[in-house]
Amino acid sequence: MFYRMDPGILPAVRLADSVVIEPPYVHKRRKADEYILYLIKRGVMYLQEDGAPLTLQAGDLCILDPACTHEGVRASWCEYFYIHFRHPSMQRIDEKEIPDFQKMLLENRQSSIQSNIFSYEKCEGEALYLPKRYHMSDYGSLIRVTELFNDAIGKNRRQLENYKIQLACRILEAFTEIARSYVTTETVQYMESQPRSWRLVQKILHYLNREYASDITGELLEKEFGGNFDYMNRVFKKTTGETIFRYLNHVRINHARALILNTPWKMSVIGRRVGFSDEYYFSRVFKKYTGKSPTEYAKEGMNGRGG
Repeated sequence: MFYRMDPGILPAVRLADSVVIEPPYVHKRRKADEYILYLIKRGVMYLQEDGAPLTLQAGDLCILDPACTHEGVRASWCEYFYIHFRHPSMQRIDEKEIPDFQKMLLENRQSSIQSNIFSYEKCEGEALYLPKRYHMSDYGSLIRVTELFNDAIGKNRRQLENYKIQLACRILEAFTEIARSYVTTETVQYMESQPRSWRLVQKILHYLNREYASDITGELLEKEFGGNFDYMNRVFKKTTGETIFRYLNHVRINHARALILNTPWKMSVIGRRVGFSDEYYFSRVFKKYTGKSPTEYAKEGMNGRGG
């Protein structure tokens, strides 16, 4: 079960804090008029929602629905975060109702990976998918969410001007991290069912986005991924619509455009910063992809026409 929400809208957060409960306390029976997210830090919590049992342990996350009645069923010691929030676009969905749900999540990620960092366009779509219940087994993601919740709690306690906006921003960032963590850890089985070539392309995309400034050659990619470059190039183009080096040049040129408009560096320095050791080759590639030389692009940028 998931909640689909528009990440372009901030959640309205009423409460954000952490607490420790001890026996004999048991959660009271109630039907809230808001969503409540629990993230267990230590211990165990015993609940039920509309009669369905929920046993939550360290690292478990659960979203309680305002349409349902929840209550404690057993006393226990537990330390946990709680976030009470509303969101106008929140919609409960069953992943079984969406054909190839796991595939859709991975396609959204691939679309984001291949997106243009220089553009205002949203390439990942409008929806964020939050699992209703999820165990955060990825320790790195759990730490990041914990840090975001702690920061949100601090904003809420200090109550400086616009603190609710800052609070909502941290909570939305935490929601995004939770959704990403789910895609990374819970779609492994689906990914393993995909052809080896598809998985290889995902690894290459990540590598190119991360290492674009390095001296990347076909030989280097063969050593990195243990395969024939011609084969890698064919499957990469079949999946993405571009060859490996054409995609790499797109990434490099977009980073160069940002540096040209926002730094005082010489073109030779910018070229090296994005992976071109030869300034003249950098200029030729830049013009091929943008229609302008780096110098022309810089002049237009100074006049507010760089795009």
